[in-house]
Amino acid sequence: MEQDSGRKLHIGGKVATAGWEILDAIPNPWVDHVGDAADLSRFADGTFEAVYASHVIEHFDYNRKLAETLREWRRVLKPDGLLYLSAPDLDVLARLFVSRDKFTVDERFALMRMMFGGHIDPWDYHMVGLNEEFLAGFLLGCGYTALRRADSFGLFEDTSNLRFRGVPISVNIIAQKAADASAAAATTSP
Repeated sequence: MEQDSGRKLHIGGKVATAGWEILDAIPNPWVDHVGDAADLSRFADGTFEAVYASHVIEHFDYNRKLAETLREWRRVLKPDGLLYLSAPDLDVLARLFVSRDKFTVDERFALMRMMFGGHIDPWDYHMVGLNEEFLAGFLLGCGYTALRRADSFGLFEDTSNLRFRGVPISVNIIAQKAADASAAAATTSP
């Protein structure tokens, strides 16, 4: 699929980038669409060839809202469209957090904030801890296919590339919206 010919949506983007429209809950000069990332009703089905969200999905409750949001993002993707999804990797963060002999209390506090959110605005609270297994389960359950893990997407310099003392702390997955509508599942949990 050619990734340079159609519309692309960057959910939560902080820097204007040619070819990408930014949606964010907080208005800023670089934001094209102000709104809730879970509600893309302003866009028709199949609007985007790519949707990118780094450290966004963990802000949605895992009981229903997370799956509803992933299905909404899938809805606005064109058939064969790609979702670039990054989240804090709970496995990595937990392993680092319990390494008391390697990190100061301030460093461990910073790790805790990566797990639970920075709490700097009303949207900066994490509602779920995700790792590759959990994230893949949600994605497959919401009808995405062809999942593959990526060390880096190579698209933006953002939290998907975040490192803590040299250790990458994000799980990055590229998923596809199947061209065949029958490939979409309707389950809501991993």
